[in-house]
Amino acid sequence: MEEFDDSQNQLPFCNVCLGSTDPNYQIYNLSVSGILLAFVGAVGLVGNALVILVYLSKEQRVFSTSIYLAALAMSDFCMICTAMFLFVLEAWRHHGPPMLAYLYGSGASLIFPLGAVFQTTSVYYCIGAAIDCFVSVVLPPMCKQICCVPEKAKKVVFIMTICCFFYNIPHLFELQSIPCIDERFNLESLQICPTEFRMNSLYYTIYYTYMYTTFMAVGPLLLLILLNICVVVTVLTKGADEDSDTLKNTIVYLVDLSNLLVVINCTANFFVYLIFGASFRRSLKKLWSEPEKVEKKLSNSIWTPEETESIAKIFSNGNIKHFVVHI
Repeated sequence: MEEFDDSQNQLPFCNVCLGSTDPNYQIYNLSVSGILLAFVGAVGLVGNALVILVYLSKEQRVFSTSIYLAALAMSDFCMICTAMFLFVLEAWRHHGPPMLAYLYGSGASLIFPLGAVFQTTSVYYCIGAAIDCFVSVVLPPMCKQICCVPEKAKKVVFIMTICCFFYNIPHLFELQSIPCIDERFNLESLQICPTEFRMNSLYYTIYYTYMYTTFMAVGPLLLLILLNICVVVTVLTKGADEDSDTLKNTIVYLVDLSNLLVVINCTANFFVYLIFGASFRRSLKKLWSEPEKVEKKLSNSIWTPEETESIAKIFSNGNIKHFVVHI
């Protein structure tokens, strides 16, 4: 950064690509994205870190569902980290030292595609967990013995991660950093603006309207509703088998309509597991009280029959975890 010289070629001011320069909105944005979102995000980082520790412990990682839930927690953890940069730093750059604005302008074009990748992996890890639950509960035991094993779950998570990465490659070409003048300090800085590629109406229609609706919204929603209906009907009609790992069917799928709800969504899973998962609480307690002496005793069921019936009622509402990232 250097002080702007009027004799140089005129650069645009750094508010050139802002959605709104209204002072009242700036205060609102700082309160919601700069303070509240930062607090919720910090809680979410701690919660997801504990989820990862629990489901990768020796007691839990022998279940295929634990692999999916650990992967989901890792994805949510990373998603929160990118949200802290994209939303919290973006809010404070208008009120803090010029270095914050320059840092945001330098990194947002790269952090945004990463956030989109983690947004996508979170959705599809949920789908993977739902399919795993469907196979475990609905299909014959032989299918469970073949498919619902940690090794298969790890391969599915790896394949999903690669596919999600390729799906989000177009985001790499959507944002650009442009030199601008920070009016507050009369310094040259950087601002994030959409590229011509991002503003192309054909690209927006295909990628954001049709593909996003199919692969990130309606498609996953319909698939999860169908799988959960099958699981709930099976549980309610046949009863819960003590050998079925139905914890993966407890994930609450939240509809996020703002950046704050994205972070709340990434944070909520820890509290869902803590409230509804007896096995999760036991493992967490062991990790907390005896970090070096975790017992190898394995339970045949992550959920008791009573817990299964309770969770089945939750899924009768047909909720879905859905992420929306705004720049």
